[in-house]
Amino acid sequence: MKKGRIFWGVLFILIGIFLVISKLGYLPNVNVFSLLLTAFLVVVIVKSLLRLNFAGILFPIAFICIIYDKQLGITNITPWTVLVAALLGSVGLSMIFHKRTKWVNTKYNCEDYKFEKIDVEDESNVKFKNSFGATMKYINSDNFEQADFNCSFGAMKVYFDNAIMRNDNAIVSINASFSGIELYVPKTWNIEDKTNVFLGSINEKNKNNQITTNTLTLVGTINFSGVEIIYI
Repeated sequence: MKKGRIFWGVLFILIGIFLVISKLGYLPNVNVFSLLLTAFLVVVIVKSLLRLNFAGILFPIAFICIIYDKQLGITNITPWTVLVAALLGSVGLSMIFHKRTKWVNTKYNCEDYKFEKIDVEDESNVKFKNSFGATMKYINSDNFEQADFNCSFGAMKVYFDNAIMRNDNAIVSINASFSGIELYVPKTWNIEDKTNVFLGSINEKNKNNQITTNTLTLVGTINFSGVEIIYI
């Protein structure tokens, strides 16, 4: 709730600033919708900077360039040039600053993708990263408390059927950009979604109405990605 108030507070402040700038003649012919969208994109950029999420930084900048291309005199490079530049910049920066985690693993073919199968003993806090690849991870823990998943430009499947929570609840932090993530969880678990989603989605499959015994809380940021929760 506190984060929500801060978000909307910053958003309204930015809208007020842009309205004043527009009336001063610096941004002529800018409508209210453009101001609202710009304020939202600026907030996304700030949040992405804190997490060093390059796609969340460059694509909002590209959209702002598209919105104000006439005022900035860059109509000859919008929209596709700036979007392609944002994509290439995101890929390049992710390759430079996000190193792939090294694992001893085997290869597994599934749905036309070559997945790296990770099946090892885990501690209470599981950390897992994947970039530019497809990886399958089995959570094997008798005192599971938290998992941190980072996936950029890749595919990730995570199985929780061998995970036993230390308490009645656990947390999964997801930071995904241009990725597809599948979470396979027991049908007796309840999912509580507290993620921030930008141009992405979270879907559930095979959910039933039986009594739940544990709660898995999802947090983090999902940009240009899809997360699918599959109950097994």
